[in-house]
Amino acid sequence: TSALHIAYLSLGLNKGDIVWSSPNTFVATTNTALHCGAEVDFVDIDPQTYNISIEKLEKKLILAKKNKKLPKILACVHFAGQSCDMESIYELSLIYKFKILEDASHAIGAKYKQFKVGSCKFSDITVFSLHPVKIITSGEGGIATTNDEVLASKMNLLLSHGIKKGKVIMNQ
Repeated sequence: TSALHIAYLSLGLNKGDIVWSSPNTFVATTNTALHCGAEVDFVDIDPQTYNISIEKLEKKLILAKKNKKLPKILACVHFAGQSCDMESIYELSLIYKFKILEDASHAIGAKYKQFKVGSCKFSDITVFSLHPVKIITSGEGGIATTNDEVLASKMNLLLSHGIKKGKVIMNQ
């Protein structure tokens, strides 16, 4: 939950923004977006994979563009060790200009094509859970990965409550 919250904040999620996710998830994926003041909506799943349906996502994006209600972030939820179709999602993000957050709480050690889930090859940030019921645990907390140095810096600043090398950074 904490890693999701910091990831959303680092991606610039604010009041009035829209996050889409899968209805097949734990409530933290969307509750943390609500805590940022965002609106939440869902994209139906593929009954074969239980992950977001690319066909339904594309149809929903087309309609949302017409209605000027596109999401700022799509929170993809990998389920039961299966990754979402991240390359297709990434291609749609280039067209519709949304950020991609992977909730990989059910996919530690999984692969998508030849890439490990968490490599962020097709996303901005990936989050893993360390909750006691997960495969790897520390009692609580989470891990966030990214290839973007700016996002990593923002997450580190939020994680440390704005304290950076002995300074308190205000208005971040």
